[in-house]
Amino acid sequence: MEERVAAQRVVDGETYPLEESVAVEEPLEIQINGQPWITTMRTPGHDRELALGLLYSEGLLSDLTEIDQIHVEDNVILIGGDISIEGHSRGFVRSSSCGVCGRASLDAILARHPPAISSEGFSISSDSLDSLLTQMRTKQSVFDTTGGVHAVALFSEMSDITELAEDVGRHNAMDKVIGRTLTQLPLSNLGFLLSGRVSFEMVQKAVMVGSPCIVAIGAPTTLAVDLARQHGLTLIGFLRDGRFNVYCGANRIRNE
Repeated sequence: MEERVAAQRVVDGETYPLEESVAVEEPLEIQINGQPWITTMRTPGHDRELALGLLYSEGLLSDLTEIDQIHVEDNVILIGGDISIEGHSRGFVRSSSCGVCGRASLDAILARHPPAISSEGFSISSDSLDSLLTQMRTKQSVFDTTGGVHAVALFSEMSDITELAEDVGRHNAMDKVIGRTLTQLPLSNLGFLLSGRVSFEMVQKAVMVGSPCIVAIGAPTTLAVDLARQHGLTLIGFLRDGRFNVYCGANRIRNE
């Protein structure tokens, strides 16, 4: 997930040679039933989970039983099964900064009718949110050495992180987490913690797996807020140093 590269460090006008750890970014081509579907720029590792999470969040896969075979070979992943990519954009490159680029319509992403998210059940203590950041930082091993990857984690009502993935693309990190938890869906008792901003695609993925909450260090976009409100999610942004903004779903936050 990282490589050592030659670089120079400049301090007060003085130049020093050094080796620096840099996050790896390589293309992964996903083929469905022998047909190229998408090439995504990602950090290698957990490619199987990435592909499964992407297929599910894009509405092409509803159950693991639809997969007959899945084979990873270098930077190509071959998937066979009862999956149709007809009507879905194929062959485009998904960059590490954008996950739904190339889709003809944002509405098409949610066409599979995701599970309804209950307004009851899940809640989180406002006093424990900072502890989530502390836990995340202790688990970001690739970020510690490269400073160049995003992290996405799942957390419980007790503010315990249960899953975490790192990748140069935040949407890839979320797909990797989703791919690991497909047998646990819907994720009605787990929230997502993001190391960066909240775009439409991140909320869309949470909606698709039935998660009721997103907490992020960064800011949300207007589309992200609109979609979270539409589906009844709790959306928290700018979490840091004991403060945060709540954009919707404040009923799930406990003040203790």
